[in-house]
Amino acid sequence: MAAKLQNATQGQIINTSQSCLLLNITSTNGLWQGNNPFLDSIPLLISQLAAILIVSQSLYHILRPLHQPRIISDILGGILLGPTILGREAFFAQLFPLKDIYVIETIAYLGLVFHIFIIGLEIEQNVIWRISRKAISFTACGLVFPFAIGIALFYLLQAFEKHAEHIHPDVEGSLLWSAALTVTSFPIVNIILTDLKLLDSEIGRLAMPIAFVSDMGCCLLIAIVIPFCDNWSNAPYIILTTLAYVLGCLYTLRPIFKRLFHYSSKRNNNHFNEFHLCFVLSGVLLSSFITDALGTHPIVGSFVFGLIIPSEFSVLLIQRIDFFVSGLMMPIFFTICGIKVNIFKVEEWKLVVVIVLVLCAMKVISFMPISLVSDIGPRESFVLGLLMNTKGVWAFLIVQAGLDKGALLDRDYAVMILTLLLMTSLVAPIVNAIYKQANLPTEYKSRTIQDVKKEAELRMFTCIYSFHNVPGILNLFDLSYATRHNKITVFTLHLVELIGAASATLIVHDSYSHRFDDSHYPPGYSDNLETDQIVNAFREYQSKNRHISIQSLTSVSFFAAMPGDMFRLAEEKQVAFLILPFPKQATTREGLVNKSVAAFRKVNKSVLLDAPCSVGIYIEHGLVANTKSFGNHQVAMVFLGGHDDWEALAFAWRMSCHPKVSLTVIRLSEVDSGDLASRKSSMEPVRSHLDRQREMDDDYIAEFRIRTVGKEHVEFKDKPLNNEEELVSTLKDIETRFELFILGRREGLESPLTTGLSSKMDCPELGVIGDWLAKSDSAMGSVLVVQQFIHPENRLDIEQLTMPQLPSPNTVVYGPTTSQSLADFG
Repeated sequence: MAAKLQNATQGQIINTSQSCLLLNITSTNGLWQGNNPFLDSIPLLISQLAAILIVSQSLYHILRPLHQPRIISDILGGILLGPTILGREAFFAQLFPLKDIYVIETIAYLGLVFHIFIIGLEIEQNVIWRISRKAISFTACGLVFPFAIGIALFYLLQAFEKHAEHIHPDVEGSLLWSAALTVTSFPIVNIILTDLKLLDSEIGRLAMPIAFVSDMGCCLLIAIVIPFCDNWSNAPYIILTTLAYVLGCLYTLRPIFKRLFHYSSKRNNNHFNEFHLCFVLSGVLLSSFITDALGTHPIVGSFVFGLIIPSEFSVLLIQRIDFFVSGLMMPIFFTICGIKVNIFKVEEWKLVVVIVLVLCAMKVISFMPISLVSDIGPRESFVLGLLMNTKGVWAFLIVQAGLDKGALLDRDYAVMILTLLLMTSLVAPIVNAIYKQANLPTEYKSRTIQDVKKEAELRMFTCIYSFHNVPGILNLFDLSYATRHNKITVFTLHLVELIGAASATLIVHDSYSHRFDDSHYPPGYSDNLETDQIVNAFREYQSKNRHISIQSLTSVSFFAAMPGDMFRLAEEKQVAFLILPFPKQATTREGLVNKSVAAFRKVNKSVLLDAPCSVGIYIEHGLVANTKSFGNHQVAMVFLGGHDDWEALAFAWRMSCHPKVSLTVIRLSEVDSGDLASRKSSMEPVRSHLDRQREMDDDYIAEFRIRTVGKEHVEFKDKPLNNEEELVSTLKDIETRFELFILGRREGLESPLTTGLSSKMDCPELGVIGDWLAKSDSAMGSVLVVQQFIHPENRLDIEQLTMPQLPSPNTVVYGPTTSQSLADFG
C-alpha cells in the first residue's frame, strides 16, 4: 500500500508541473529565438510519434527474416528509446521526459480502446459455441499449472531482491504477474503459424482454438482482477454492476441495434454512411467511459460494444479503421510499454533467466500429457506448449494495469516485460527449426481421389470466380460426405483480375475472425465486398459442419498468372482434387457474352493442361432434393471407360456413402463386333492399347459392383449401344431424371459412339458428354466433368501403360482399382 501512496504522490507532483507547462501548446518563437521545441506539447508530441514509428518499423524489417511478430519490434523500439539505452543521453531524455509521456500515453490508450473494439467486432458467436470440449480441456491444462507456478515465482523474486526499501508484495500483484505470464495470444499464434506455413497443419488446427479460448478467458480475467487492485471491499459491487451492464448490452442493445441497422440499410439500399460510422465510434467511447466509471477497465466496455454491433456493419467498420488503429496506434502503445522499462531496476539477472526458463518449461510440460491421452505425438505436444508461450496485447495490458494501480513495482514491471519479450521471441525460431523439414518440398503422393488412403482426409481445392459460384460449390461439398473418419479439407481461392498499377497479392483469410488476415487488400482492389461475402459464406458453412475444414484465400492477379497461382497452392497444400466453376453464360447456344467469360474459360483450359492433381469442371444448375425418392439426391455417373471415368467413379463412390444420395452408375458400352474375341483366341503377342483399356474398364466396374453389393441406394445399369444415335437417345432419356451428372472428360480417347459428337463440340474442356449436357435445353441437373491426373512420364509412354495392381483393403477408401484376381475380395 505504501507503493500506491508513493505513486499517487508522484502523480500529483507531475500533474502540478504539467499545469504550468501546458500553457504553450506550440512554439511561438521557434529556433531563431533559441527556444527548445521539446518544451512545448505539440512539437514534442510530433517528434515522439515520428521517432516511435521510424524506430519500430526499422526494427520490424530487420527482425522479419527471423519470423518475429510486429509486437517484438515495437517493444524493443521502446526499450531502445527508453532510459535503458538511448534515454540515458540528454537528447532522448528530453524527447521522452517523464513529465510529458502521459500525453502520448493517452493517445496510445485511445488506440488500445479501439483495438479491443475491433477484436469484439470480429468475434462471431457461432465460432464460440462450436469450440470443442477438447480445446477447452487442453486450455485448462495449459493454464492452471503454469498459473500456480507463476505465483510461486513472484514471491520467490521478492524474497531474493530484499533491500532497505522493500515493500511486502500485494496479493493482486501476484495474480496480475501470473496471469500475464500464463495467457496465450491468439493473434500472435496465428501470425507465427501463417508465417511458418503451419496454419493448415494438424498442430495449427489444434493450437488455434486453444489460443482463442485463452484470449477470451483473459478478457474475463481482466474484468475480475482489476477491480481488486483498488479496493477489495468494493470489488464485488464493481463486478456485479459490470456484469449487469454487459448483459444489458447483449440482450437489450444488441437486438435494438440489429433492427436499427437493418432498417437503415434497407432504406439506403444496403449502404452505410458517415453518420453510422460516427454513431458507432461515439458509442465505443461512451461504453468505455461507463465501464471505467463502474470501476473496471475501459477496454471491457469497448470489447462489449464490439460484440453487439451487427455483422453486416462490422465488415465496413473494420475496413475503415483497422489499418489506422492496428498499423499506427497500436505500435505506439507497445512502444510506450518498452519505454517504461528500466533494466537497471533489476538486481538478480540470474533469477530472471530462471523465471523465463521455468515458465516456458511449465507450459511445455503441462501440454506433454496430451500425447498420452490423444492421438497427438510427443513432438506436436512439445510444439503446442511452445506456441502457448506467445504473448500479445492482453499480457502487456495486464502488466500496464498492474504498474498503474501500484500492484507492481518498477522492478517487477521490468522483469515481466523482459520475460514476455523473451518468451514470445523464442517461439518462432524454435518451431521453425523443428518443422524445418516441413517447409522443404516433400513427396506429393495423393494427387488423385483414388490415391487417398483409408481414413485419411480428402484435400480439395476449389476456385471461385464470383459469388454466384458459391451455392453450387457448397452443395457439392454436402454430397462429398465428410465424416469423422473421412474428413475433408477445402482450400477456396477467389480469383480477382488485377487492374491498374497495383501489384499481385495473395490474401489469406483466417477461419476464426476477419482481423488476422495475412495481408490487406491491395490499392485499387474494388472487389473486397464480394470477397467478404464469399469468405463469410464459407465460414458460416464450416460452422455448421464439424468434419469439414475450409481455408479461404483470395488471389488478385492477371488472368495469365492465375493458373500458376493455382498450381503453386495445389502443390503447397497437397490437394487431390481441384474444382473449377464453368461460366454459365458459356453454356448457351449464343456463345460468349463478355470478356471475363472468355478469360475464365481460357484459365480453365490452361489448368487442364498442366494441373498437378485431378481436376473437375463444375456446371451448376442447382441441387434440390427429389421428393419422389424419400428426399434423396439423385446422382448419375456416366461411365464410358478410361482413366478420367475411373476418377469420376471414385468421387461418385464417395458420394454413395451419403445417406441422402442415390447413386446410379450407367455404363455406356459399344456392342462387341467380335474383333476383340477373335484376337484373344488367336493369342496375338501384341494387343492394342484399346483392348487392354477395355479389359481394365471391365475389372474396374467388376470391383465397384462387388464392393457396393447390398447397398440400397447404389444401382448399376449396363447399356450396350450400337451407334451414335442410340447414345444421344440414352442421354436424352436420363438428362431430366438426375440432379447431378458425374463423368470423365476422356481427353484423347476416341470411340465410334462419340466420333460424330466430337466434331460438334463448342466446349472441348468439358469432353463430349459434358459438352452435350451443357448445351442441352432440357437438362436440369448439374454436371461435374473430371480429369484424372496422370504423371508426365506415363503420358509420354501411355502405349506401354500396364494394368494397375489392386492395393490392400486398407489402401483406398473410395477409389475402385483394377485387380489381378477378383477372388481376392472373397
